[in-house]
Amino acid sequence: MTSRPSALALVLSGLALAACGSSAPEPRPSFTTPGEGMVDASSGMPIERYFPLVHGNLWHYETTSDDGERGLLLVRARRTSAIEGELVTPTGARRVAFTSEGVALLGRSVYVLRAPIAVGMSWTGEHGGWTRIEAVGQSVTVPAGRFDGCVVTVEERGGDVPIRYTTTFCPDVGITVLDVEARMGHERAELRSYGPPVNIGPEGTSFTTTP
Repeated sequence: MTSRPSALALVLSGLALAACGSSAPEPRPSFTTPGEGMVDASSGMPIERYFPLVHGNLWHYETTSDDGERGLLLVRARRTSAIEGELVTPTGARRVAFTSEGVALLGRSVYVLRAPIAVGMSWTGEHGGWTRIEAVGQSVTVPAGRFDGCVVTVEERGGDVPIRYTTTFCPDVGITVLDVEARMGHERAELRSYGPPVNIGPEGTSFTTTP
């Protein structure tokens, strides 16, 4: 099992192709130094439950692809203010802001998830396609366990390089499953563990445990 960067890592870090034409607000960034963060910060927005950014929390994903290659992807949360934060992967950082209209991707003027959470809700997707809420109240079972009340979104982009992104957001957990389907193949990430790091040993080696 490898830990190489992949298309999944690019999606989770927000480094995929930019979308155009969205009117999502872009709150002023509030970043200071890379190691700083706000513990117990909350925007108070209901939609944050589906995209929680608890400072220091880690998500481990198991990744698979059509060619049989398996890997691991680590994502870490950093909270920078009550309404802003970022998910950090080996390929970069996905900076977001919580607004009354949804979870906005900073620097890109698009939404990751948009309110209201209802089947049929749609918006310009962050990868240049059109995103819609495909299902709500879904249950999903992944290596990290079973999760209920989840929201499934689908973004599809046509043209010469068609691609489809299916993302499952679960309450108080966040992204639990991510599928990327394109002509060149299929990649999938499933949550293996999530939560705060637990330090062990004199050098502070850390791992995560699933509540």
